[in-house]
Amino acid sequence: MNSHGVYFYEEDTFLIDNVAHFVKEGLEQKETVIVVATAEHRTDLKTTLMADNVIGLLAPSGNYLTLDASTTLSLFMLNGWPDEQLFLKVIGRIIGSATAAGTRVRIYGEMVALLWAEGNHLAAIHLERLWNKLAMQRDFSLLCGYPSFAFQGPNMDFAFQDVCACHSQITGRRA
Repeated sequence: MNSHGVYFYEEDTFLIDNVAHFVKEGLEQKETVIVVATAEHRTDLKTTLMADNVIGLLAPSGNYLTLDASTTLSLFMLNGWPDEQLFLKVIGRIIGSATAAGTRVRIYGEMVALLWAEGNHLAAIHLERLWNKLAMQRDFSLLCGYPSFAFQGPNMDFAFQDVCACHSQITGRRA
């Protein structure tokens, strides 16, 4: 069953702990786990997974893939906007390769948070909707992460509601 969750975090340490739990749970369930995050978060996640002895689950299985969020995002952006056909092709291919062995897939992603941080809020919402569209074609669970401070300020109530409306599960809180 597909799920599309969002985690709002106040500090990176909270995010990394939550994502490490998400990864560990997936690996224990013999799922393929894909992490699409910034270099800093991938490094911090690896450190946390090593400290939790999860790395042993990673090495022999080959079902853990990390991708750079900015690089991956650039593969389907056209003129500052996520192109639907490119997204479905690029991300669909990544998920298709991951499911080739018959495993379920769970993904943690920060591409929407990158768009949000750039002030490209409409593109972030569009990308969230593209994930939902892809979820109708492919079987995966997705967790998105947003820093809660990104929703502070005037006129952010509606933006926060838009982000929440794109997700089936909401954890964390808005600052």
